[in-house]
Amino acid sequence: MLVLDRPRPLTELAAEAEAALDRRLAALGAPGRAPAVTLAGDGGTLVTALSAAEESGPGCLTFAVAESYLKRAEEAPAAAVIVPPALAASCGLPALVTTEPRLLFSVCLALAGAAVRPGPAAGEAFFVDRATVSLGPEVVIGPGVHIGRGVRLGARTVVGPRAFLDDGVVVGEDCLIHPLAVLRWGVRLGDRCQVHSGAVIGGDGFGYNQLPGPDGRLIHFKNEHLGGVIVEDDVEIGAQTTVDRGLVADTVIGRGTKIDNLAQIAHNVRLGRDCLVVAQVGISGHSVIGDRVFLLGQAGLAPGAAIGDEAVITAQSGVSGRVPAGRRMWSGSPAKPHEEYYRTMALAGAQLPKVRKFFQALKKSASLEELKALFFSTGEKEDP
Repeated sequence: MLVLDRPRPLTELAAEAEAALDRRLAALGAPGRAPAVTLAGDGGTLVTALSAAEESGPGCLTFAVAESYLKRAEEAPAAAVIVPPALAASCGLPALVTTEPRLLFSVCLALAGAAVRPGPAAGEAFFVDRATVSLGPEVVIGPGVHIGRGVRLGARTVVGPRAFLDDGVVVGEDCLIHPLAVLRWGVRLGDRCQVHSGAVIGGDGFGYNQLPGPDGRLIHFKNEHLGGVIVEDDVEIGAQTTVDRGLVADTVIGRGTKIDNLAQIAHNVRLGRDCLVVAQVGISGHSVIGDRVFLLGQAGLAPGAAIGDEAVITAQSGVSGRVPAGRRMWSGSPAKPHEEYYRTMALAGAQLPKVRKFFQALKKSASLEELKALFFSTGEKEDP
C-alpha cells in the first residue's frame, strides 16, 4: 500500500492523472493520445492510498483488469477501482473507467512517487546523512560504500567496498553484502543473507503500456514501480542477479532460498522458502512459486506462472501455466511430466524418419500396392 501525500477526492485524483498523462505523452511526441477516463459512481469518494486489489482497504484506489481482480477489490473493500469498460456494469464500487486501467494506475503511482522515491542530494559521498543511519554492533563497512539516508544495518553485517545502499534500505544481522552490490530504496533483507557482487536488488520492473503514436509509431509508456523487495532470512543472491521491485506490492524472496548467478526475478514475484534457482533462470512478473521448488538452469516462467511446492523444473524448460505440487520433475516447453516428455521425444526420434519416408513414397505412388512396395523397399516390415 502506498499512502498519498494528502487525501484527494476521486475526481481530483483522476484530473491530476489525466493531466500528467497528457504531459508525459506530449513529451514522448504523442500529444492528445491519452485514453479517455470517465467516472462511474461517487466522484467525491476520498482516496488516501494506492494498493494492489488484494491489499485494498478503506481509502484505497486499485485497478482491475479481470473479474477476479474486481472481486478481490470489492471484498476488501477498496474505496474505488479503475476498470476497463467491460467491467464497468458489474462494478459495485466508485470507478474510473478507461481502456487502459494499468496505465492510469501507473500514472497515479507516479503522482504519489515524489513523496516516496528519494531524490538525489548534492555532494552525496560516503554517508549521505550519518545522523539518520543506524549501525548495529560489529558492523564492518568497506571503503567507497554509499550509505543513504535512514539505512539500518544489523549486528555483525559486513558491507564490501563500493557497494551501494540506497535511502531507507534495511539489512538484518550477520549479512554479507559483497563489493559492488546494489540495494535500491525499498529493499529489506532479513538475517544471514548474502548478496554477491553485481547483483541489483530493487530495480524497476519491466512493464510498459503500448499506445499508438503519430506516423505509425508505437509508444511504450513506462509503468511506475513503487513497491519494494522483501528478502527473508538466510537467502543468498548470486552475482549479476536482478530482483525487481513490485508495481505497488512487494516482490518477495522466501526464507532459505538460494539464487545462483545471472538469474532474473521480475516484479511482484513471490518465490517460496528453501527454493533453488540455478543460473540464467528467468521468472516473469507476478509468478508464484511454492516452497522447496527447484528451477534448473535457463528454465523460464511466463507471466503469472504458478508452481506448486517441491516441483522440479528441469533445465531450459518453459512454464506458462500451473504446475501442481509434488516432488516430480517437469521438462520441455510447455513443461510436462519428465517421463512423459522423454517418451514423446524418444517416440518422435524413432518414428519421424518413418513418417517422412511414408509421405515421400505417397507422392510417388499411384496405388496402394505401389505405396507399400516403395515404403517397405528397404526392409521395413509391415506392423501386424
